[in-house]
Amino acid sequence: MNKTDAILTQTLEQLERMNEALSALRRELLPAQPRKFAILAEGPLEEMRRLQRELEQLTAEITAGSRAPA
Repeated sequence: MNKTDAILTQTLEQLERMNEALSALRRELLPAQPRKFAILAEGPLEEMRRLQRELEQLTAEITAGSRAPA
């Protein structure tokens, strides 16, 4: 496994953990406390957006590397 693959795997795992955290918040707080959910969900959602951007960048690097002549 090369460095890019390792980073890709780690990023996917982090994204999965953030999704699990958000799901747990949803189960605990909705529908009884929608405002509290919205406030507490901001952190995980921002981290998920950051991780998504990282995945897009890594995917572009992998794609560009596969197109490069050997």
